[in-house]
Amino acid sequence: MLDKLTGMRTFVVVVQTGSFVAASDRLGMSPQMVARHIGTLEKQLETRLLNRTTRRQSLTPAGSLYYRRCETILQAIDSADREASSTSGVLAGTLRLNAPVTFGRYVLVDFLSTFLERYPKMRIELVLTDDVINPASEDFDLVIRIGELDKKLRLAAKPLPAYRFIACAAPQYLTKYGHPEQPSDLKHHECLVFAPWSAGLTHYWPFASTEGPAEVMVNSRLAINDWGAILEAALRGTGVLIGYEKELRRLINREKLVPVLENFTIPSREMHLLYDPSRVNESRYQVFIDEMIDYLS
Repeated sequence: MLDKLTGMRTFVVVVQTGSFVAASDRLGMSPQMVARHIGTLEKQLETRLLNRTTRRQSLTPAGSLYYRRCETILQAIDSADREASSTSGVLAGTLRLNAPVTFGRYVLVDFLSTFLERYPKMRIELVLTDDVINPASEDFDLVIRIGELDKKLRLAAKPLPAYRFIACAAPQYLTKYGHPEQPSDLKHHECLVFAPWSAGLTHYWPFASTEGPAEVMVNSRLAINDWGAILEAALRGTGVLIGYEKELRRLINREKLVPVLENFTIPSREMHLLYDPSRVNESRYQVFIDEMIDYLS
């Protein structure tokens, strides 16, 4: 006999994700098991909850009503679980986190590894995407957002240390081509740019100094839509790159990269942590947020 509570959770996730396959990925079960849970619920209720097509499911009128009731019930259960965990003195539970791909891959994973080692009862589900998502509809506990916030968001936003950029190149590249002294010197250098294939190979890199802005147009022979590949090219001595300072400082300290144009700044971007304000008093939220801010500072 399949557990009804698991069936309700499965049904809610199917509605949120739009398909059995997507729901199976989130829940860690096979699409066939997802279908079994939905079928069992419908048999118990003696009504159809979903209209099924080959690619997607849609709610029936009965399913729409049942979905709202399930959400309310599951939120109450989750709230009770969180309250019990928060009073136990042991940090435990699951946090579902969304972050941009580059930041997550090169910075956040290092923090999460340390965090999980410190709190063995915690679980983290990290989803990396550069898409602008609605945190509530995607069922994330915490969302890291780089850039200006959408003022329509109904979640609390806690400022994180700014996303600061620096320019670097590998020692072997600088030995061969020399150090740029002014941003305008980059016109004569190989520059590695981040761009979708449709954006072309001409880009403006913004710099500033005490004398004002010094934007320069760079022509690149290599544009890549993945920053990790750009970093790999830079480490091989292919050209100059711009990237997140915290990650690049680690490579600078290992003498894999050398900073250039240090007398000039590159405009930083805002970075925020979005969360449900009703949950911020839970110990796992408080500890996670405080420790991540401390790590990034």
